Amino acid sequence: MDIFREFLIAFNPQQNGFFFMWILAGIAFTALLMMVERFLQINRYTNIDASRFVDRLLVLIKDDKLSDAYAFCSSGGVRALPAVLGAGVKRAIEVPDMVANAMEEESLHVLPLLEKRLNLIVTFGNLATLLGLMGTIYGLILAFAAVAQPDVSPVEKSSLLAVGISAAMNTTLLGLVIAVPCVLIYSIFRSRIDETVAEIDRYAVALMKVLIPESGVRKNYRVSDRRIREEVDTEPNIVPFMNLMVVLIPLLLSSSEFVKLGMIELKLPESAAGAGGDGTGEEQKNTKVDLGIVITEKGFNLYHYFKKDSASPGEVEIPKVDGDYDFATLNKKVAEVKRKALYEIIRLAKQDLAKDTELWKLSYLYGKNDLSGVTSFSDHENVKIVADDKIHYQTVVSVMDAARGVTTPNGKVTLFPNVSIAGGIVQ
Repeated sequence: MDIFREFLIAFNPQQNGFFFMWILAGIAFTALLMMVERFLQINRYTNIDASRFVDRLLVLIKDDKLSDAYAFCSSGGVRALPAVLGAGVKRAIEVPDMVANAMEEESLHVLPLLEKRLNLIVTFGNLATLLGLMGTIYGLILAFAAVAQPDVSPVEKSSLLAVGISAAMNTTLLGLVIAVPCVLIYSIFRSRIDETVAEIDRYAVALMKVLIPESGVRKNYRVSDRRIREEVDTEPNIVPFMNLMVVLIPLLLSSSEFVKLGMIELKLPESAAGAGGDGTGEEQKNTKVDLGIVITEKGFNLYHYFKKDSASPGEVEIPKVDGDYDFATLNKKVAEVKRKALYEIIRLAKQDLAKDTELWKLSYLYGKNDLSGVTSFSDHENVKIVADDKIHYQTVVSVMDAARGVTTPNGKVTLFPNVSIAGGIVQ
């Protein structure tokens, strides 16, 4: 259901590539109307029990009741088989030698009605595929343009990249959803028409052998041979495009994953001074969050502007649990630091807030309002990670993940995406 909901959201005018989605929706609606119209018409021309009809017709002809036979064919209405055979019976009453010509001429009139507008169905399918691929390219252009933007945080780049790729995949999916039924329905209708044409050819020969037995019917004779067909290939050849996309899309998607993995900005510490503090002196004057995470063999220690108490020597603020690092608790404490920082920034912007306002709401308000005039806590996206010499690389990566974002009941919230690392790390 989430996929279906996301698919519907792609039609929102605020979404990238929405115009491709609406164009494809228009094509889908037109193709559906065309399918219904062709189904009704083809069924109208071919809805007949051919074997029973011809058996009854041959009995009347053998009884030398040509007028009754013609009336019986006329009762078939616009159906293709009675119309063609009826033309032969009518001519047999007037000029027996012209039976074959009469049925051939009637087939030139009847059979094109079966094929009328049939190629439009498969053309709509091909057009939907091409527009879907066009939307794919458009979405990928947006995705990689987002990655190339300067002065954009890594998390925002990841979000923009995902939006572009989502637009690309939505248009591709809708194009294929339209194209597959179009090709399938076209094949079904084409098969039905070919079956009807084969019946007309077969029973026309049987009728000629009864009406004019003295004139031999040449081998492989078909009344449908005189149909005028303009052999013009109006269908675009999309095979090269499909081959290109089969290779290109996985390549681009895999490249985007590498880009996303490589977008964590790593910096050297700005100074050799210890991270954090008690909010006095120079730190208080500059009003920096100055968040630092120290990884030791016993657990984690946090240092930041809002930390008023200092741990006793050798004490660990977030100790290990059953011998494993407690990343969940670390994530919660880092999220609380972020919440306090955003609260102070918004409060300094002269906005009234409850002191216990939740993080997701503070993050929403920060993104919605222009707070560029607030210079305090300008490092609210920065975190310094200091690790002992024996800390493994995977532990540092997990700490980075815990510090960069948190999942709340109202969605994901970015915490401290800009990471600075110091200390020795082993593999």
